[in-house]
Amino acid sequence: MKVRLLALAAGLAATTAQAQLIVGNDQSGSASIYHIDVTTGVNTILYTSSTNEAKPWGMAYDPATNTLYWNNGGTLYSSPYGNPLVPTTLGPMTFNGTSVNFVALAFRNGKLLGTRNIATEAVYEIDPVTLVATQLYVYNTAYDFGGLDVDVTNQKLYGLSDSAPAGEVRGLYEINVPGQSTSFIAGYPGTETDIDGLAVHDGKAYYVTDGPNTVQAFFYVYDVATGNQIGTLPSPFIGSGTFSAAAFVAPGAPACYANCDGSTGTPLLTANDFQCFLNKYAANDTYANCDGSTGNPLLTANDFQCFLNKYAAGCS
Repeated sequence: MKVRLLALAAGLAATTAQAQLIVGNDQSGSASIYHIDVTTGVNTILYTSSTNEAKPWGMAYDPATNTLYWNNGGTLYSSPYGNPLVPTTLGPMTFNGTSVNFVALAFRNGKLLGTRNIATEAVYEIDPVTLVATQLYVYNTAYDFGGLDVDVTNQKLYGLSDSAPAGEVRGLYEINVPGQSTSFIAGYPGTETDIDGLAVHDGKAYYVTDGPNTVQAFFYVYDVATGNQIGTLPSPFIGSGTFSAAAFVAPGAPACYANCDGSTGTPLLTANDFQCFLNKYAANDTYANCDGSTGNPLLTANDFQCFLNKYAAGCS
């Protein structure tokens, strides 16, 4: 019995350790991509190299396929999430037939999302197979969204901006692509003015600084609901980067798209999930964009059929 309990405890510890913050920056020389335990602040190196594949500008995670994506400039890389990472160079990302750079990445509905800090500044959707980008939302150029992420627990898109239009301040914003709008959530801590990495999970936003840690010693943790800073994490970056990147690895979240209410009972899928989907559709929540379309209107009857198909397929 003792052996079985120890094995169970080890299994639970391993599962917990997987759901953590992944970060990197583009410092010169040798660079590393790190796993950060958000409970203890302890870092573990997942990959080290002096080449660009270890120097991310943006980063995103697809929980459905356990794939970590990151880019350096216009080149996209991927690896199954694990220790160590095993990078694959996917190639150059393009827009209108031309290779383009992205400064931040996120992932939602089977597609990457990215932002640019030069013309045209916008939220783009990037097909992870063809690497072709499509413009979704051209926002005010006074913003500088160098951090981007989707909270998989509510499918909302968030951006971190070092600047803002007149009357607003640098900080964390919710980006509503269907509504073509931004909503301020929280500012920057203290005297910080340059934070380029962002990961958001379960209502917590992780601001990831560029480094080095002798100058920017911490990453910052914010509560999205209140806009308050609730903690810090030590930065592992030993060199100064122009860009930093972050993603939150949460295996199985969302474990099943049709489990809209996030329940854990038996059966997992119930009438509550239909009501949850209807509520999100009525609220124009991007979670309801089940078919991943980009047209106008974004939400259509196709999304209902898509949800029904996913519900019928069940959760494995």
